[in-house]
Amino acid sequence: MNDPGAGDIACIGAALRRTANLVTRIYNAYLAPSGLEVTQYSILRKIEAGRAGSASELAEIVGVERSTLARNLERLEKLGLIVARPGEGRRLVHELTAEGEARLAAAIPLWRQAQEALVKALPPDHAGTIFGELALLRAAARAASRPAEETVHGS
Repeated sequence: MNDPGAGDIACIGAALRRTANLVTRIYNAYLAPSGLEVTQYSILRKIEAGRAGSASELAEIVGVERSTLARNLERLEKLGLIVARPGEGRRLVHELTAEGEARLAAAIPLWRQAQEALVKALPPDHAGTIFGELALLRAAARAASRPAEETVHGS
């Protein structure tokens, strides 16, 4: 699969998906004692930081589809980790509950352990290179999606 034929290149999407799934499993294993998965952890951290004024903004910041975020927010609410409060207009703003703050506080050192384990397994000083390459890939993905979006929205 990773041996492309003449003139072909390996599928970036498939390679990235495989890598993302593996890395997600690693973070989830480290976070398991907290009862959180890495996506939930990420959502709670972004809510804690107060950077999102709406669920749509939160989905963009976390990097998940709006429907995926909605499912996660519903689960976090059922677990008593967050509450939704009225925001500006029809927006709902999510806040951590006391239980959410406690669960997040327990998860942060576990997340750090996962992060350190991954960075330690890389060649020295390579983490920064990976972050830079991933930023380039995100920019390329945004640029590559524009023609399709313009066709849909521009007609």
